[in-house]
Amino acid sequence: MLHLQTPLSKAVQSLFERALPLLEGMRPGTLKIYVFGGCAMHILTNARGSADVDAELRASEHLLIEEIKAVLQAPEDYEENGLDLSVVFDQGFNNSLCPLHEDYDERAIALPGQENAPMQVFIANPFDLAISKLGRFTERDREDILTLIRELDLDLEKLDKLALEAIDYYPCDKATVISYLRIILDDAAEQR
Repeated sequence: MLHLQTPLSKAVQSLFERALPLLEGMRPGTLKIYVFGGCAMHILTNARGSADVDAELRASEHLLIEEIKAVLQAPEDYEENGLDLSVVFDQGFNNSLCPLHEDYDERAIALPGQENAPMQVFIANPFDLAISKLGRFTERDREDILTLIRELDLDLEKLDKLALEAIDYYPCDKATVISYLRIILDDAAEQR
């Protein structure tokens, strides 16, 4: 179940809706947006928020990504619990900087009601979001992965399999990233 009615989730959706005028009259799926990071964590678990949106933009050859990025440059303001907050599109996000399974886009979760829309927004599948967090593996990343496992009851064997496949072709110190995976799997097994 996606948490799409929270103030942060609505702000993220409003941020992306700014691109709609550029897509008028275009075919379904002209722009596909894949959300990762803290905003994906929030939408999947409602466990925490984020001030920036980590997202991959994929556009047809007839649409310039730079035009979309320009439209998304300004922060989107929202209010939550009496606080004035904002969320901003991370212009520097690049999913090649983290381990990511080659089939992540096939597992991504589409936001409802946009099947025939020119812009389609997808939330990273919990397995792929967890795998992406193995790259940096800060304390927050570790907690996020454990939260995904706990809150969404992720299958540890499937996570292990997909993560090892992703790490296999990720340009990194494979032994280090595999050791992070082992730490997570051990921690998660202890918590069950």
